[in-house]
Amino acid sequence: MPLITSPKTATQLPRASAGFTLVEILITVVVLSIGLLGLAGLQISGLRANMSSEARSKATLLANDIIERMRANPLGVDANQYAGITTASLDCDTDPSPFCSNTSSADAENCTATEMATFDAWVWACGLPVAAGVQRGGIQNFLLDGAARVTCTDNDASDADACSPGSSHTVTVSWSENSPNTTETTSAGSSQTQTISLVVVP
Repeated sequence: MPLITSPKTATQLPRASAGFTLVEILITVVVLSIGLLGLAGLQISGLRANMSSEARSKATLLANDIIERMRANPLGVDANQYAGITTASLDCDTDPSPFCSNTSSADAENCTATEMATFDAWVWACGLPVAAGVQRGGIQNFLLDGAARVTCTDNDASDADACSPGSSHTVTVSWSENSPNTTETTSAGSSQTQTISLVVVP
């Protein structure tokens, strides 16, 4: 009688482990964190650059504001009432008298060129009042640590007039802002003074 043998069973290999190991998860978290930190840094730099651009636009508009006021008051310019304006020396808590604004037509109609120049300088620095104790616009309200001045470069030193007719006027506006980038002299986020200057013959 033939010997009956049982068939050989195939050797079963152990299954490979499925899923992620703890080391792989930790490496993924580290790489993702570095990427998110870089993205956050880019967003902060973008916000700072946008704020810097906004401040520069405001400063340019304010510089053009006083230039247009000078062109609208040529007698005040000829009398050197705009040369030497410094916004830091003006008191925003005290309105100029007379108040040469179209909100008070009587005062506006009777203002002399000198009074109009004084009013223009005050509005340029402080803005126009919109309510009791509230003012809108102006160097001091629109710009952080804003300051501005107007200087005259005399084109005729032979006469006694310190700012002869036709002389150029330089309008300088400065303000503070946070540095968006690190440089040799500043670190990112530190406050630094920015300045623009416009030269015009009103």
